[in-house]
Amino acid sequence: MDIFKTSSAILVSTVTIDIIIKSIFTFGIFIVLKNFIAKTIIKFCKKIADKGNIKGISIILDSIEQPLKTFFLFAGIYFALIIFPLSNDLVTWLHKLFRCIIIITVARCFLRLNNSYTVWQERINKTEENSIIKTIAPILNKIIKVLIIVIALAAIASEFGYKLNSLLAGLGIGGLAVAMAAQDALKNFFGGFVIITDHPFNTGDIINIDNNEGIVEDIGLRSTKIRTFEKELITVPNSKISDGSVVNYSRRGLRRVKFHVGATYSTTSDKLKKAVNEIQSMLKDHKQVDSDSIIVKFDGFGGSSLDILVMYFIKTPDYAVYMDVKEEINFTIMKIFEKENIEFAFPSMSIYFENELNRK
Repeated sequence: MDIFKTSSAILVSTVTIDIIIKSIFTFGIFIVLKNFIAKTIIKFCKKIADKGNIKGISIILDSIEQPLKTFFLFAGIYFALIIFPLSNDLVTWLHKLFRCIIIITVARCFLRLNNSYTVWQERINKTEENSIIKTIAPILNKIIKVLIIVIALAAIASEFGYKLNSLLAGLGIGGLAVAMAAQDALKNFFGGFVIITDHPFNTGDIINIDNNEGIVEDIGLRSTKIRTFEKELITVPNSKISDGSVVNYSRRGLRRVKFHVGATYSTTSDKLKKAVNEIQSMLKDHKQVDSDSIIVKFDGFGGSSLDILVMYFIKTPDYAVYMDVKEEINFTIMKIFEKENIEFAFPSMSIYFENELNRK
């Protein structure tokens, strides 16, 4: 039975009820396949991978599941449409469009796989301190993303008659102008490359760049982000980092503490000597203090105090742990002074008045 007739630019003959039924049936098959693959095959493979503890297979399956479902939907539409008696121009255009869908699906799979692998790798290395993987993984992730997108766009362009040679020639003509306009961007890019290869710091390290001290939060191709201890986010161009000096506190392993404790001049020499010995013994017994670095000495006579020099190194690069240990030791020193009945000195001035009556 003839249903309708249209212009020859779209259809070359009339559409019958049989064609419509075939088209709907074909579309239905692909919908069934989409659900069957997603809910049965992929789910079954995931269970096998989880039982065998094969993380790589699980990552691949998670990455391709959603793109495959979308692909089968568009594939169903494509095969349902080509059943109709379409004109050659329209069929050719549909073929090109379907090949573009295949390219986009493959690109989506690789993009999702790249993201999934990066997240998985970061979880594996979360417990490793100063791991170079934590630094390189986000940068490689961005580079791979760009490559996948560029290759996919080039493949799609070739489907519509744009040759790769022509595109490269076009890029070559304006390449010089772009390079001149993007000098700073190129400097930052190569600065990022220097950071990757030389790795003066990794993500999570505590660094100081031009008096900007904080934790490295992200290392990108153009810039590095530092989160200060005041929770401010500072973005530093990579070119500035590669040309300047960087202090990496996380690489030193030890943190120094140095200060003076002042006792009043009323303190006897025996009490002062006992306090010095007790502070020194306390530091040597502390597990977080490097015993070879301890210096506790009666340093000198201050303007208003008897000065005790206290210097030691705490065995941690972590700032929070460093502050906890330092606070604990400070409280212990206070208890030692209280135990020995020694008063802390503070800047003071004594004024003596001469009794004029005694002069007479």
